[in-house]
Amino acid sequence: MAGLWWDGIETERYWLESTDREDIGSDLRAPLLDGAGMENWRYGLFRHARPSDLVFHYDKRIGAITSFSRISGEAYEAPIIWAARGSYARDRSAVPKKVPGYRIPLEGHTKLERPITLAAIRTFRDQIGALYDALPKGARYFPFELSDRPVRPLQGYAFKLPAAFVDLFVAGAIEAAEPPERPSRSETDIFHYAITQIEASAESYSIAGLQRFRTKNRRLRRTARTIFGNRQLAADWAFHYGGRDELQFNVGLDYFPDASRAIRAGVAFSFEPSRSLPDIGVLVPKVARFNAYLRENPEAFEGLAMWHWQDDVRSVDYPVQPIPPAMIRHSTFIFLGARQPLEKIDPHVALRAFDRLFPLYAFVESDPDTQPGSMAPDADVRLPSETLRLDGGREIDGGRWITATSQARSLDIFLRHREMQRRLKEELIPEGIAQVSLEVPIGDRLIDAVARPAGEIWFYEVKTAPTIRGCIREAIGQLLEYALWPGATRPDKLIVVGEPALTEAASAYLDTLNVSFPIPISYRQLSLG
Repeated sequence: MAGLWWDGIETERYWLESTDREDIGSDLRAPLLDGAGMENWRYGLFRHARPSDLVFHYDKRIGAITSFSRISGEAYEAPIIWAARGSYARDRSAVPKKVPGYRIPLEGHTKLERPITLAAIRTFRDQIGALYDALPKGARYFPFELSDRPVRPLQGYAFKLPAAFVDLFVAGAIEAAEPPERPSRSETDIFHYAITQIEASAESYSIAGLQRFRTKNRRLRRTARTIFGNRQLAADWAFHYGGRDELQFNVGLDYFPDASRAIRAGVAFSFEPSRSLPDIGVLVPKVARFNAYLRENPEAFEGLAMWHWQDDVRSVDYPVQPIPPAMIRHSTFIFLGARQPLEKIDPHVALRAFDRLFPLYAFVESDPDTQPGSMAPDADVRLPSETLRLDGGREIDGGRWITATSQARSLDIFLRHREMQRRLKEELIPEGIAQVSLEVPIGDRLIDAVARPAGEIWFYEVKTAPTIRGCIREAIGQLLEYALWPGATRPDKLIVVGEPALTEAASAYLDTLNVSFPIPISYRQLSLG
C-alpha cells in the first residue's frame, strides 16, 4: 500500500473496526489472508496503525458506533479464530476456525455516551459526502458506501476514519475521555503484557506443547492450558506452570550490560526453598543432566549467555557453561537465555529462544534411562526425532568476521567456527555442488553443513581445534551419531573440516577407520589465513 493518503498528517490518527464480536475493545484481530488466500486491505489495513492512534468500534449487532479504544502496541502475528462475514461467506456456510492472523493490543476502551447510529449517520449524508470528496484521490479505505442508496457500511473489518468525520460526530466525547497526556505504562504492565503476547503467539512453536509433554512425562492427570499460570506470574518474573521443581522456562525483567532495562527469556534453576520446593536437593540430578547436555552439545547455545543471582546480587554475563557444585545453594538463581529491550518486545524472539532450549529441557526432565525424543509423545508436542530436516538450514553472513578485531578472530571460537562454515559453502558451490545448507537440524542438534551432490548426501562437521588430531577426535563422534543413530538419515559421506593440514599419520588413521566403518570418512582443510 504505497502512498497512503494520510501519510505525514499527524491529525489523521483514527480508524474504524466493523465487527459483531462480543469482546469489543479487547484487541484488534484479523486474518493475514482472505478466503481466496490473498492479502486484503479490508483485513490488513490496521497493520498501518500506530501506537496511540484511536480506533472506533462499529457494532454491527446494533448498527452503531458504540465506543473507541487506543492502540497500545505494535501489531504481531498470532493464530486467531475467524469466520468470514458477508453474503459470499454466508453462501459457503462459513464457520469459525483457526487461521494465521495478527493482533494489535488496545487500551482505554471507552463507551460513547450516545452511540452514533447508522440512522444518525444517514442524516448527515451531504456533510459526509463533502468530507469524502475532500480526501486525496485514490484508495480512501472509507467505511461507508456513498451512492444513490441510503448510506450503509461496506463489507469488511478494517477501515480508515478521516479526522473530519470524527470532528463531525464525536470530537467532544474524545476530548472528555482523554487525559491531557498519555500516562506511561509501568514496567510491570509492560512485562505482564509481554507474557500475554508470548502466550498468544506460541501456537506454531514447540513450546506450545510444553504442558502436553509434562503431562506425559510426569504422568499427570490434567494438562495445564497455558505455558505460564497466574500463580507463577509475579511483578517482574514468571516461570512455566508446574516448573518450580524443574528446569523452568523463565521470563523476567532484567538488564543489559549498559544497565538499560530488558526482558529475558530462557531457562533457569531456582535454588530458593519454598512451600512447593522445600528441598532443593531434588534439583541436583537435574543439574547433572543439564551439565551433561551442555558438554555434549556446546554448539546448541551459540548467541546465548548465562548469568546468575546469588544473595540478590547479579553476576555479569558469561559464556554458557556447566553449573559448578558451589553454585547449588540457597538464594541462588541461574539463568540461560537471551534478552530484548523492554520497550521493543517481540514475542517471537522469546519463543524462538524457548524452542532452542526445548531439547535441553526435555533431556533434563526426561527419565534418566530415556533419551529425549524417544518418549513417543503426542504429535502436537513436536519433540525432535533423528530425521534430517534439509529445509531447516540457515544462511551465515560474514559481517561479524569483517568487523572483528584480529584478537577476536584468533580467540573467539564461535566467530571462527561460523566463518569457516560460511567459507566452506563458498568453496563447495564453485566445485559444482549447487545445494549446500548450513546448520541443518537433525533431531535436537545441528549439522554444520550438508551438501547434496548428484543425489547424494554429505555431512560436514567443522572444528576449530589447533591440531589435526584434535579436529578428527572432536568431529568423528558427532558425525557417527548424526549418521548411524537408530532412525537417523543415512548420508553417503562424512567429512571433517579443520584448519590444520592433513598429516601422513592422520591420513593413515582415516584409512584404518574406513576399513570397518560403513560410511566413508575424509578430511578437508580450510584455512582462515
